[in-house]
Amino acid sequence: MASHRQETKSHRVFGTIAGVCLAIGVLPGIGIGSAGSDVSAVIVASAVFIIVNQLIYSYPNSIRTAPPVATLVLAVVGFVQDTLAWLLVSWLASQMGFGVEVDGVLAAVLGGLVVRTVTLAALALAPGREAA
Repeated sequence: MASHRQETKSHRVFGTIAGVCLAIGVLPGIGIGSAGSDVSAVIVASAVFIIVNQLIYSYPNSIRTAPPVATLVLAVVGFVQDTLAWLLVSWLASQMGFGVEVDGVLAAVLGGLVVRTVTLAALALAPGREAA
């Protein structure tokens, strides 16, 4: 059972990093600041998301067997959480002088949607465990 939890956690971390990278690359309101490197900015942004997601766990235990209403509620809560995380990332970047810049609340909302969708997709597409 502990191995399954570890696999789920690694899929969440992978999904979060992939979502952050996708949002930075695709969304026009989210980008790398002028100072610092692209890699360090992505690492800082991903670290903030991973820490926030570890502190506030808003994922279903098993996305394949969770009731649709529970999955929807957790997705909405997680979407708001990820939107606030983008605003936190933007604030940290302004304090540090480098990192990911977010151009307003709409960009943060779209970024939150991208990160949560990619993370849930990573959880859903992960190889499943057979029931013992």
